[in-house]
Amino acid sequence: MHPNRAGLKLKLILDRPSAWPVCRALCNAPRARAPRCGTITGCLVASAATVSASPTPSSDAPRPAARRARMAVAWAVGLGLLAWLLSHVPLAQLTAALQRPAPGIWLLTLAGLLGSYALRAARVQVVFDLASSAPPSRRVLGLRMDALRVILMHNAAVNLLPMRAGELSFPWLASRQLGLSVPRAVACLLWMRVQDLAVLILLGIVLWPGLDWAMRIGALATVAGAWHIGNRLLARWLAAHPNADAVPGGLRGLLTKVRHALLEPAHHHPLAWFFTAANWSLKLAAGACLLSAISTAPWGTAWSGALGGELAAIVPLQGPAGFGTYEAGVWAGFAAHLPRGSAALAQAIPAALALHVCFLLCAVLAGAIASLLNHIERPAAPHTPASSGRG
Repeated sequence: MHPNRAGLKLKLILDRPSAWPVCRALCNAPRARAPRCGTITGCLVASAATVSASPTPSSDAPRPAARRARMAVAWAVGLGLLAWLLSHVPLAQLTAALQRPAPGIWLLTLAGLLGSYALRAARVQVVFDLASSAPPSRRVLGLRMDALRVILMHNAAVNLLPMRAGELSFPWLASRQLGLSVPRAVACLLWMRVQDLAVLILLGIVLWPGLDWAMRIGALATVAGAWHIGNRLLARWLAAHPNADAVPGGLRGLLTKVRHALLEPAHHHPLAWFFTAANWSLKLAAGACLLSAISTAPWGTAWSGALGGELAAIVPLQGPAGFGTYEAGVWAGFAAHLPRGSAALAQAIPAALALHVCFLLCAVLAGAIASLLNHIERPAAPHTPASSGRG
């Protein structure tokens, strides 16, 4: 595929037009000049460089000043929200909250997060069908190390780069590390994000404390009906626009990419759904343990807070590393079950901040592990970027 066309298709993974030129710059950059993705530094440098790159002239590309203004607004909203939340939490209370959990709770939370990375890598193996489409790779307990490396470095980029710009690293890493085409990596990333949202909604319906079974069954039926109707409407729209594939950008290109993602057989493999559900179940459970230990709230309430923090990631405006919106989502999950003025609700913000910092530290640790894995994998990997055509 021509690099310009690949660049146009890559922009479909983003939910804001302001990031379209970033994707185009990422795919149009010559491979020979791309930094090596064997280390976390190379991955972050590549993503950060594309964020700051000048966009190619296009009718739908916003001006650099407008793009910088939108990022400034997002940072201002996130940091302002975090400052407002922290203004209601005395510093002594925040310090005491960080010291409250036992070391075993911190280790349990960290182990849960690292375990969720392994489950994400297993899902990548299934969704990409790596057993038949990628070169052989070192395995540990059946888990491909190249897939795990992609997940670890992608997670670090998402956590450390603003406005979720780290999402741009996934197609790039999948192309270089797994030898896959950028359009297919984009479609898989789009599908995995849809799958993540669907699983989070289903987990919320099934496990949200206090809901009676009639409401749960009704909500599940509504979600299933919306999924079926949406798929039918999408198929009908694309049938009425048979030339949608010729327009990679805009609404037609987005809907075409969604349809292709839905039609890919590997995307619907039962193991893909199993690993997605297991990943989020483990991550939410690990987060709930730390939130409950700090806030002294019941575990079910803490679980609702962890779910609220994850769902806050869909908010269009995200501050640096998600600060502000994540804490607000956790507080909302707590407030749905606790009365105003309760001691546990007062501890929700310190607990959310502690969990968020734990996530960031885990992301840095994941990046270090990815670099180590790359060093271990290198002697056993016969396919270098130059010889395999991936670099």
